[in-house]
Amino acid sequence: MVTLILLLLSIGIIGTIGHYGNLGHSWHLLAGLIIVCFALFSAWSSTQIHPTKPWARILHVRANIALFFALLFVGLTGWGVVQKYL
Repeated sequence: MVTLILLLLSIGIIGTIGHYGNLGHSWHLLAGLIIVCFALFSAWSSTQIHPTKPWARILHVRANIALFFALLFVGLTGWGVVQKYL
């Protein structure tokens, strides 16, 4: 999942630079960077889950809940980006 998110971010950055010449034309870039951070944090927290670390499972679940809401945010901001191209 982290690889897919990084791939989508790189495609978006290349497409935006190719179309506009620079970045930062909407909240979608910030939303994408938040997704990358939450995905990396979720991946890291999944490696910490162990019977001797009960906090790790709770942390991982909360990271995934935050990732869900961040995905909603990136979806909403992405809708605006799509409307610019149509």
